[in-house]
Amino acid sequence: MNAPVAAKIPVTIEQHGQTRIDEYQWLRDENWQKIVAGDLDFKNTDILKYLEAEATYKDEQMADYQPVRESLYDEILSRIKEDYQSWPVKKGDYFYYYREEKGKNYPILCRRHTSMEAPETVYMDVNQEAEGKELFMFGPSVTNRINSFLAYGFNLTGSMDRTIKVRNLETGEDLNWFFPNSTGSILWADDEHLLIVERDEQARGRDIYRVNIHKGPDAKELVYSKPDEFDSMFLSLGETTDRDYLMVYLNSGSSQVVYVSPRKALDFQLFAHGKDDVVFDIDHYRGDFYILTNLHEAHNFQLFKTSVQQWGQTAWQLIRKESETTSLDEIHFYSHYLIIEQKNNERGLNELIVVDMESGKEHLVSMPDEAYELDFSGDWDHNATKVRLDYSSPIRPATVLELDLTTASTTHLYTRETPNFDPENYEVRREYVKARDGEQVPVTIIHQKGLTLDGANPLMVYGYGSYGFGMTAGFSSKLFSLVNRGFVYATAHIRGGDEKGYSWYLDGKMRHKLNTFYDFIDVTEHLIDQGYGQKGQVAINGGSAGGLLMGAVTNLRPDLFGAVVADVPFVDVINTISDASLPLTPPEWEEWGNPVENSGDFDYIMQYSPYDNVEAKAYPPMLFNSGISDEQVTYWEPAKMVARLRDRKTDDNLLLLNINMHAGHAGASKRYEWIDEEAFNYAFILKCFRMK
Repeated sequence: MNAPVAAKIPVTIEQHGQTRIDEYQWLRDENWQKIVAGDLDFKNTDILKYLEAEATYKDEQMADYQPVRESLYDEILSRIKEDYQSWPVKKGDYFYYYREEKGKNYPILCRRHTSMEAPETVYMDVNQEAEGKELFMFGPSVTNRINSFLAYGFNLTGSMDRTIKVRNLETGEDLNWFFPNSTGSILWADDEHLLIVERDEQARGRDIYRVNIHKGPDAKELVYSKPDEFDSMFLSLGETTDRDYLMVYLNSGSSQVVYVSPRKALDFQLFAHGKDDVVFDIDHYRGDFYILTNLHEAHNFQLFKTSVQQWGQTAWQLIRKESETTSLDEIHFYSHYLIIEQKNNERGLNELIVVDMESGKEHLVSMPDEAYELDFSGDWDHNATKVRLDYSSPIRPATVLELDLTTASTTHLYTRETPNFDPENYEVRREYVKARDGEQVPVTIIHQKGLTLDGANPLMVYGYGSYGFGMTAGFSSKLFSLVNRGFVYATAHIRGGDEKGYSWYLDGKMRHKLNTFYDFIDVTEHLIDQGYGQKGQVAINGGSAGGLLMGAVTNLRPDLFGAVVADVPFVDVINTISDASLPLTPPEWEEWGNPVENSGDFDYIMQYSPYDNVEAKAYPPMLFNSGISDEQVTYWEPAKMVARLRDRKTDDNLLLLNINMHAGHAGASKRYEWIDEEAFNYAFILKCFRMK
């Protein structure tokens, strides 16, 4: 079968004195908002025919590797304990946990009263909720303080909106109302009232309603409405560790606004307004607010405190100065202890500091591995002196640690069982690559123990590098299907993330964005030079803004790579960021620049926008994955990219478009479908490298 050829319908675009031709703008259907909402009613049926042709071509081209895909599926599944029970979380007198059962796609939510020896109560079987549905995205979910009701959200299309419902935990029945079109940001105001953020027409959230759960949304009460001046910002709810105060956070790419209210009063007042990438993390302790912020150009952050009676910044007292080597991330108060989450800027790893607020003594909590992922989970009780940490490393499966705040020591509670996996078979290395401008870029490397590093091995490099979202060195059982075949697997902790602190993020955004792509290329070349792989035998992968990374580096250095997997890829950058009618565009201007009003931003983005830099040259094999209901990176971005690549590239390498017609940005919601998606991606890579 020949590859589909999309029709060319040239559209001329004039912008800042430059002219560009977009031949595939027609792939954006006029009914795109209905399509994102799950109604695949294409006004232009030629678009659907083209997508169907691409799907048929994809299946035909991968048919010879269907047995390999099935084998990969079995392998990935074999490293998952299908009958699984999570470590419980104690909330008041109840122990909450979930179970997964063999053959079922979704978790079963359970609790026991007073002890884990008490009878089990299943308060929600998500499999039953999802029955008959192609997709069921569950969450968020949160119980009230007396554990009598559960508020939860769900989505059936893959878009970002959530429908909110409340379940009576004693009867197991839902109350007879639902709240549609929420952002999914919810909090309990008290045991019988729920705070819900309603989506606006731009999907960013504008209003917060207080809902009496016994009366439902017909009697909802507006408690906060976002001012018009902050229209382009995303709205979410938060609370202090002791739950005495509620926060409204308004966020965009480089600004943050915080409102604070006593929980009992529900009167949100402006607390802080940060511009030019200034942000805040707030907690409350014994009548004072503690504020972690990069105000005054303290890129590694400083800690202030101020009385709850005096919020003005002139009253803030500096209590912890900025460090040159660590970047402070978050703060939490438990009992009389302050827990500080921070980044080690030299190692690119998360750390914890425990400070005794009464004695002033502090301790660094040590971690056992060279590279790892560390998440602070805390405890339901803010007076607790023992709190939970979730921990893993590239060869250490998900682990629960208990941190004793009185000694700053950890106790191992639980490690998730991973069948058919022996950590002794693998090596993990943490290296630091000198980028072209002298920066040291961390890289986490996994391979079989004793592997000869002579350049003959296939290499897989993963990256993201945007929005300040760092890629941690956690455990993923799926990747060992490649590692067991001799692959070296590397994660490049490139600029644009926050692995080395907030400055690491700032150095990879706006007019520093090219650093992200250069870092990835420099890391890849270093790995090749060190014998981890060879030029042309490197597979790369990234999703969303990481999909932009895939497109950009492939345009820049197609000779380096032998297989490219771009998931939900943001590749039509200049067109999307220039279209203010798209609801998510205006907030993005503070991440990427505003090419509508600023010619300098336009020129800079045009240097790397993947769709606009496709040239008549040879490209490696490429796979573009997407979901039809994705409103964050719409389906036409990868569709246009594939169409232009087919038209312009000079090689005959494999180029596939894979659009899931019942999923959004997060992909499949079903456990076994997710495994199949991963098996497909790996089968594509193995086909490109002529491996089984």
